[in-house]
Amino acid sequence: MKLRYISQRRQLIKSFYTGIGKTAVIFPSAFLAAVGSGLIALGIVFYMRDVFNASASQIGLLAALWSLCYISGCIFLRPLFDHILPRYTMIIATFCMSVLTLSIHFIGSIVWIYVLYGFFGFSTSLFWPPLMAWFSRKIEGVELGKTISKFNFSWSAGLIISPFLAGWLSERAAELPLYFGSSLFLLTSFMIVGAILVLPGIRKDRDTELSVRTQNRENGKDTPLRYPAWVSLYTTYVVMGVILIIFPVYARDNLSMSKSIIGLLLLSRALFMTIGFVILGRITFWHFKSSLMLLGQVCLAISLIFMTYVRSPLLLGPVLAFIGLLMALSYSNSLFHGVSGSTNRAKRMAIHESVLSAGFISGTSIGGVLYQRYSMSTVYWFCLSLVLVGVIIQAGLSLKKE
Repeated sequence: MKLRYISQRRQLIKSFYTGIGKTAVIFPSAFLAAVGSGLIALGIVFYMRDVFNASASQIGLLAALWSLCYISGCIFLRPLFDHILPRYTMIIATFCMSVLTLSIHFIGSIVWIYVLYGFFGFSTSLFWPPLMAWFSRKIEGVELGKTISKFNFSWSAGLIISPFLAGWLSERAAELPLYFGSSLFLLTSFMIVGAILVLPGIRKDRDTELSVRTQNRENGKDTPLRYPAWVSLYTTYVVMGVILIIFPVYARDNLSMSKSIIGLLLLSRALFMTIGFVILGRITFWHFKSSLMLLGQVCLAISLIFMTYVRSPLLLGPVLAFIGLLMALSYSNSLFHGVSGSTNRAKRMAIHESVLSAGFISGTSIGGVLYQRYSMSTVYWFCLSLVLVGVIIQAGLSLKKE
């Protein structure tokens, strides 16, 4: 009787063990990589400012270089996604990201920091598009919306804690965010390797982008709403680039905020962005609704007007939180409508990532120059004008669709 009980227990454990699938790797990896990326993104701003006395335009151009290299990777490395299993590109990516970000502290030249940071962006393109295509394969409709919401929650939860953690660490030593971010990338790499070694469900997953596309060649029926969604994503990430890169410099120089307070303000944006992802995952009425895209962008324009005149951290917090909700709407629209019905999801994910990176480049580079030459108000009015132009373009694309 005792041996039979033990055998049954072993069988239950084995069934549970072998049933663990790809989401057990994807969602924790997204969280850890997002925390690491958030630490590096804000930490490098403080590091460049404190160690090299870099200007706002130099810091903005550094962030823009990262995005440009990331876009290049999404474009030129995309053929690899057709033939290499996502878990292997993710291992390569996180290992390279770890080494490159750690190396920044040991370089005494801004020029070489630009080089390393550019390669960091290029390496990151081997992580996110394959991961995003991997979790979305073979699902559509409501199930796709729910899975996207879980993924968005995973990475955005990482961005909740990373701004405050980056500010807190930077106050103790400028290089600490680089150390911690690098360690998290390395931990992600080891975690994926461990999952491959011990989880049969991961080892048996043999779907590459090419094999799935061949199986579903006749089933694709995508939506033209991806085009206005991509326009919305671009303008939203112009604002994101300004908030994440230029705003911290402005807040320290002109508003006399501490690094911890800046981190808390950015935390409020990330927190409400995550809340937005959770809400959007539980409802479906926003699916295939161009009017909600337009409404979200109009609200973003109004928020930028408030940002122009608000100076107090107590007032900036709620405005940034509301912008976080709008960012969740824009990101989810692009991700959902971009892959719905598509038989080439790695390509669509690469487009999604390229569009948001292009917006980020515009926000950080142009925003940095405008801030240095004119004022932060000029930066906000630039963003506002771009968002309103985007609304007009989206309206035209939506009317054409109808």
